[in-house]
Amino acid sequence: MRTNPSDRILSQVVGGTLDSVAQEMSAVVTRTARSPLFNEAHDFTTGIFDLPGSQSRLVAQAPGCTLHLYAVVSAVDRLMEAFRYDLHPGDVLLVNDPYYGGSHSLDWTIVTPVFHGRKPMLLPAVRSHMGDNGGPVAGGYNPRSRDIWQDGLRIPPIKLYERGEKRRDVFEMILGNNRLAHWLEGDLDAMIGACKVAAERIQSLLERYGGDAVAEAVDSRIAYTEKRVREEIASWPDGTYTAETFADHDFQGMQDIQVRATVTVSGSDLAIDFTGSSPQVAGFVNSPLSNTTSFAFVAISTCCDEDIPINEGYMNPVTVTAPLGTVVNPKPPAPCGHATACVGAEIAEAVLLALSQCAPNRVGVNAHKLPLAYSHGQYEDGRPWVNLNFYGYTGGAGAAYGTDGWGLYPPVMTGVILPSIEMTELQYPSRVLQHEYKADFTGPGRWRGAPGLEVRIQHLADSRTSVMMAGVRHTTQGFCGAGAGPSNRVVVDEGRPGALEVPETAFNVGMAAGGVLAFHRSGGGGWGDPLDREAEAVLDDVLNGYVSVEHAFADYGVVIQSIGKKPVLDLPATIAERDRRRSS
Repeated sequence: MRTNPSDRILSQVVGGTLDSVAQEMSAVVTRTARSPLFNEAHDFTTGIFDLPGSQSRLVAQAPGCTLHLYAVVSAVDRLMEAFRYDLHPGDVLLVNDPYYGGSHSLDWTIVTPVFHGRKPMLLPAVRSHMGDNGGPVAGGYNPRSRDIWQDGLRIPPIKLYERGEKRRDVFEMILGNNRLAHWLEGDLDAMIGACKVAAERIQSLLERYGGDAVAEAVDSRIAYTEKRVREEIASWPDGTYTAETFADHDFQGMQDIQVRATVTVSGSDLAIDFTGSSPQVAGFVNSPLSNTTSFAFVAISTCCDEDIPINEGYMNPVTVTAPLGTVVNPKPPAPCGHATACVGAEIAEAVLLALSQCAPNRVGVNAHKLPLAYSHGQYEDGRPWVNLNFYGYTGGAGAAYGTDGWGLYPPVMTGVILPSIEMTELQYPSRVLQHEYKADFTGPGRWRGAPGLEVRIQHLADSRTSVMMAGVRHTTQGFCGAGAGPSNRVVVDEGRPGALEVPETAFNVGMAAGGVLAFHRSGGGGWGDPLDREAEAVLDDVLNGYVSVEHAFADYGVVIQSIGKKPVLDLPATIAERDRRRSS
């Protein structure tokens, strides 16, 4: 059946308008929030959902923290289940519980229903990483957590506003359980304000075109995305493809935690099955189902054309199976506080490694094995501060077919912005002493990963730091014959007696004023055989300081001579060396 051209135009108009509304929501949060996590780092995601039946659908989104994207879907569904028969104009809903559609309890989701007639039709939503979440440890990451309550405050589906009236008692309960209450209320107001602005824009859209026309346009846009994604999947050969990867540990003594993904391509349908993954563990790396699904869809979306609108259509061709009681779908009350980094990174990596067997030219770029270290202390007036030390997490972007790794954040953090050093030094008692690329610290390949970084952050006041290492033994993998990234390293109180190079974890380590945190952050994995990299590109990397002459030879078989002080490519010797390696 042919589609009326005017219907196609309206679908584009409505879809583009909703995308713009989501982007305006993002701007509202950035410009009005108090926390540097919001107004500097942009560690949040905004989107719009509809409610055509019993479940919500993602309709539009703005660039943000990509790993939030599909986890929001589950959170919105849980909120709708809780309040389906008690929703009213002016309601504002909140949830953060990992077992109610959350990922880890530091990610909070705010939703406001927009009514057409007497029915909730569209749902603006904001999901944000909060600076603190109560619990035993400042900042919310507790490597000693043994259950979900030790991760921090659990917030099941609740109402912050009811029929437009603020529930002050609920607000006070939440603020009273947060170390950064002086930021938190302003951040919540920014999230709520973004949803209210979106509600006004959506009401104008509904008044202009009518509810039926908007609903049809949304259906058409989702169908278009699904068609494009199915075409991509159908271009991959049918079959079953399996891969596995490992997290180093669970911070409680369990080693080598396996994530196994079996991907089955059948026509335009794709099934992802995590059967064979490790049982849930004692430590706080267990990934609730919504987080697992989100990382799986992030992996799929990186394999499709970037011009495809991001909405529910991405999900329709894909089914995800994760056995209950495993590290990718734990039973409560297993702790989940670190799941958005570990084992989230391994979930996406395993899916991409499996897809590399059927769609090699589409995979790559995933690298998220973060060496997480956060510090806390007090300002001179006694107020607490919590610094996530963002600069130590930069780097790690892997390569893909046709392109070297790029940027300072891996793709699962796309939309997160590196905070301004100057603003960071104003907001915290800290100095960023070093933040620069580190030579020979990336995965080699036909296309290499982004260079790793060397970072040193000095805290000017007494502080305490907890460190959670990842990517030390099981480093970020390369694809299609490429090399993996190197090991991450973190040193606490570098340069002083008693400096600690963290093997796996460090808990609440004290540093006197002037102490330095040193990060050696791995670069990303490569793509393709390093012997296939153009020799001239390797020479450029040497000239740019990304690769040393010694590693050009060791990793790529490229012979570079020094004539005077200038490195010069010896092409005949390079060809001979590469031929020798290939033949052996």
